[in-house]
Amino acid sequence: MSNNLTSNCTSEEQLEKIRRGQERKFRWRDDWPVMEKNILDAGREAIAAHESKAKAEQE
Repeated sequence: MSNNLTSNCTSEEQLEKIRRGQERKFRWRDDWPVMEKNILDAGREAIAAHESKAKAEQE
């Protein structure tokens, strides 16, 4: 689930909006902390990939 949501994530602000939206839907679940961690990890990976691609294009 989280990979689909965060695959095009390009900034921490965008990642936070995704996290908040998912929190509204799923915070009642017992496994929400694990889901939140997965969303944040996947989002940060997508941001890092986006930044490295942008740097490679600049060179």
